Amino acid sequence: MQESSVQERIPMEVALELCAEIREDAEQDWQTPAGRWCWACQEASGGDPAKRGFLRKPGNRGCILINARYAEKQH
Repeated sequence: MQESSVQERIPMEVALELCAEIREDAEQDWQTPAGRWCWACQEASGGDPAKRGFLRKPGNRGCILINARYAEKQH
């Protein structure tokens, strides 16, 4: 079954800002689920924004953390 709603593309600048916010929050406690997710992404990318998880998604939709933060800010 396919989703009926079309997901909006997140602009690169916004995705980078959200990623930075999430990383800042995660640095407070890397042991939270969001913190571990962020830490794993940082480790995998070596800190290079071009290699972060949200850029590997088709249409730059964002990782689960960026998607959630973006949705919060849209409402």
